[in-house]
Amino acid sequence: MNGIWITSAILTVVLIGFAAGIRILVRKLLSGTYKAGEIVDPYRPRNFSLPAPQRVEFSGEKSTMLRGRFWQGSSDKAIVVVHGIDGPSLEMMPHVSYLYRAGYSVLLYDNRGRGDSEGGFSTLGFLEWRDVLHAVDWIRRQPGVDPRLVGLHGLSLGAACVIMAAAKDRDIRGVLAESPFVSMTIMLGHVANKLTRAPRNLIGGFLRTIVDWSLGTKLRLVEPRTAVKEISPRPIFIIDAEEDQLFPEDTSQTVYDSAGPPKTFWKVNGASHANCWHTRPEEYEQRAIEFWEEVFRGDLAAGSDEDAETQHEAISAEEDATKRHSVKSYSSD
Repeated sequence: MNGIWITSAILTVVLIGFAAGIRILVRKLLSGTYKAGEIVDPYRPRNFSLPAPQRVEFSGEKSTMLRGRFWQGSSDKAIVVVHGIDGPSLEMMPHVSYLYRAGYSVLLYDNRGRGDSEGGFSTLGFLEWRDVLHAVDWIRRQPGVDPRLVGLHGLSLGAACVIMAAAKDRDIRGVLAESPFVSMTIMLGHVANKLTRAPRNLIGGFLRTIVDWSLGTKLRLVEPRTAVKEISPRPIFIIDAEEDQLFPEDTSQTVYDSAGPPKTFWKVNGASHANCWHTRPEEYEQRAIEFWEEVFRGDLAAGSDEDAETQHEAISAEEDATKRHSVKSYSSD
């Protein structure tokens, strides 16, 4: 009998240790690649002829301190820019640059567990979309910014988060989302399937359970495909990368199809995941600025569905290579 109790105790200790190890591993994997002070050289602010930003911090969800940069524009309109899961936030500097040149105030901050922000690790959108709401609250309080004239621009996980934030905050004027995903459960299943070939639905649900337990999240609630339905009649512009190597095919199209009007969709041929600007920088900037001008003028209204604007554009291999490396043409001073 004593042997049985000893064996049970040992098994219990082993299981507890295994579970604790899984939790530590998951949090470690989601702790991010880029930390404070680490910058990918082409994205240094000085390379974009921008004035020195104001360093800012604000309290995010669960009182997590989030930090970033703020550029005061020449108009009373503002855009909050949200980066992808691994960052760094400065990968969004090309977007900050053209938005600032167009007169917009811009807030660019590090997501939780990234760069200078606190939080330790990513929650795969569960807390990040609520952090966007805190960022919006912060920028609305800034002198010179009309609190009724705030838009959101997000990339990948950031795109999913701005969609969910705009669904909650009905006063956000518009959304530009590049490479959003349909739902986190589907995303986990897709990635795990590529690694293990296990059935997507089965492995996705299993992974979601593991991650939820490890992080204290409810990832079934991270579903931009559902949230995007709440954005109409405010405008949304979804940009899709044709050669997306990370997300399932037609992911962005699925989110777009779920949205109500007014909505715009642009598929960038030859672009990999979250690299649409790098593939077509000049056209990207032109389309983005035209979208925001229409948003803030109120030209886009429910009923002006722009399905016909879905565009599939091919560029030669030579042009593609030139465009993709255009970021390196900025001064390194």
